[in-house]
Amino acid sequence: MSVAILLLMAIPAHAGEEVLGADFAELRGEASVEAILFPEDPLFAGQEHNSLSFAIEPTGILEWNSVDNLGGADVTATVRPFLRVDTQDEERTHFDLREAKVDLRFGDTDVTLGSDIVFWGKTEVDQLVDIVNQVDGVEGTDGEDKLGQPMVAVRRIVEVGDFSGQASAFYFPYFRERTFLGEESRLRSGIIVDGDDARYETDAEEWTPGFAGRLAGFYGDVDAGVHIFHGLSRDPAFEVSRTTVVGGQVVPTELRPVYGRITQIGFDGQYTSGATLWKAEAIGRFDQRNLDFEREDYVAAIAGVEYTLFGISESNADLGLIAEYAYDSRGSRALTPFENDLVLGARLGLNDAQDTSALLTAAVDTETQETVLRLEGERRLGDSFKLEIVGQAFLNTDDASVTNDLRDDHSLRITLSAFW
Repeated sequence: MSVAILLLMAIPAHAGEEVLGADFAELRGEASVEAILFPEDPLFAGQEHNSLSFAIEPTGILEWNSVDNLGGADVTATVRPFLRVDTQDEERTHFDLREAKVDLRFGDTDVTLGSDIVFWGKTEVDQLVDIVNQVDGVEGTDGEDKLGQPMVAVRRIVEVGDFSGQASAFYFPYFRERTFLGEESRLRSGIIVDGDDARYETDAEEWTPGFAGRLAGFYGDVDAGVHIFHGLSRDPAFEVSRTTVVGGQVVPTELRPVYGRITQIGFDGQYTSGATLWKAEAIGRFDQRNLDFEREDYVAAIAGVEYTLFGISESNADLGLIAEYAYDSRGSRALTPFENDLVLGARLGLNDAQDTSALLTAAVDTETQETVLRLEGERRLGDSFKLEIVGQAFLNTDDASVTNDLRDDHSLRITLSAFW
């Protein structure tokens, strides 16, 4: 952490100024204030009604061209720390190195050393194949915020006939545990999860190595990828770690996450046909513990379509219509709420100078009609500020669902960000 801070302090605010002998240097970043408002009273004891937090995420970059001591490689050093301070929940106050890496380029081959974030996926509702990074569980409920993952990654450009893509190999020497909301937070389960009390099913615990390989690229109008992963699952199972007696019955009051080794194979693809995007993701996972804490091999898939209406009403605005279906063979034993769900949505882009956009989705369980509504909108304010709004509501929640504990946590998240 201290090395990262020193590097950031050494980089000038304006790109191009010489520092540490680099051919290029830049410091940019984002600072934000976020308020989360809940119209309903808390469901569980200890929860606060609303939330206010502050975050900062600077990025420092240094580049050296054709370094002789490294065989003429181009070298890029990147440091991107993230800090959030929450006024209500001490668990949500946290620091992470999203990126702290060195990238080396040798012609068609790239090598990454350090902490990085790697994204895989095509679909809207969930990204089944996105397994490299651990979820930052205190940042949001959609699982899209990730912790930096220590790695050694080698990527090479592949050109075979009409196929153009990249082959990648990854080694993960260290495992990142998921972060969990504390007792004061809304949008949490009714039973507190103590992330500091995690248990591993391997002798090396967090030093259990992981491996992954991926081939992805374009073949005409098809953008597709296949992968294999072997290592500790980023999706923990849970076991009871503390109980109390209420009315003569033993009631669980605290859970601990349990991490075990799994193997996953998967595919993600997108086919573009004019204004229509056909998307799909599918995985097979082996030895994953389910909601009943039993090891289970399973398959999961998401498939859908997005059709865009360009220049609606003779304006600059575009409207994308989204429909996806999510399936998980574990059914009610799944660790995810998307086990048999239909997702409908609409994406509006005004294509104006302020980059105004909005996305509305409704995820409906086809068996119970449980529905999660989500509205995301954003708009630039001048050259240096952006306003984001995320509204979320949980309707018709089922008693056996993993989202039932959120039935009174309808929320409005307002974030004002400043960029430099």
